[in-house]
Amino acid sequence: MKILICGATGFVGRHLTQALKNAGHTVLRAIRNPSEPSDLAVDFCKDTTKEIWLQRFKGMSVVINAVGVLRDNHQNPMQQLHNETPTALFSACAEAKIERIVQISALGIDSGIDTLYFSSRVAAEDALHRLPTQVRWLCLRPSVIYGEDGASAQMFKFLAKLPIHSLPMGGIQTLQPVHIDDICAAVTLWLSDTDATSQTVDAVGAEATTMRGMLDSYRLQLGYKPAWHISVPSLLVIIAARIGDWIPSSPLCSDTFTMLAAGNTAPASQFTEFLGHPPRSYKTFMS
Repeated sequence: MKILICGATGFVGRHLTQALKNAGHTVLRAIRNPSEPSDLAVDFCKDTTKEIWLQRFKGMSVVINAVGVLRDNHQNPMQQLHNETPTALFSACAEAKIERIVQISALGIDSGIDTLYFSSRVAAEDALHRLPTQVRWLCLRPSVIYGEDGASAQMFKFLAKLPIHSLPMGGIQTLQPVHIDDICAAVTLWLSDTDATSQTVDAVGAEATTMRGMLDSYRLQLGYKPAWHISVPSLLVIIAARIGDWIPSSPLCSDTFTMLAAGNTAPASQFTEFLGHPPRSYKTFMS
């Protein structure tokens, strides 16, 4: 298959590019700053019309959208990146008769939580559901994704190594980390299935945990003795999140705190059936 990956230089996009090349597919990268002869120059903040995308699909059979940002700012406006551009992209795919679409979304976006991150992601999924039935699509909703080169994994590993863990509200927030290898395997399997149907899949690890449990496990896997735990009161976390609202580079802001506090888990049974085997557990990510 000839596959166009949008956001191919991001964490998920990089891994999908390599995995699909390894599977024998021809992969082209749609990125902001082309560096290879086959790369397509794309501005995901401005390419919000169907007409712009139609001229890029010559010979393509699959389009994968792995574009995503955690924070909304002037350089990366979430409404365009998560909603307007994907909507235009999917509409162009249908008109160009692209065989399949893969959308990398996010777990929990249908929870009713009022954040721009969730609402913009939901809008893109709604656009998928409006496509003609002959267009087959896969929408993966991953929990926190682990990969050695991932920014969040590197941050959590750094925190795990610290002898003292300062945990917001004691680190009771639930999550279900999924390994990037399982994400890539899911996409590869679906593309290889001639009878694949359009579907939304919660992509989660084998078991849920808490923030404290995850850090404790990572620390154990790294060979360190148990850390001391300090619970940070919710009021201080809320204040830190509001300060983060004014710091675009901060991973903590009011919206990310709201989403973290709500939890990010789902039954692993659907993803297990999809993969044909249980996904990896956060307890084995570093083994």
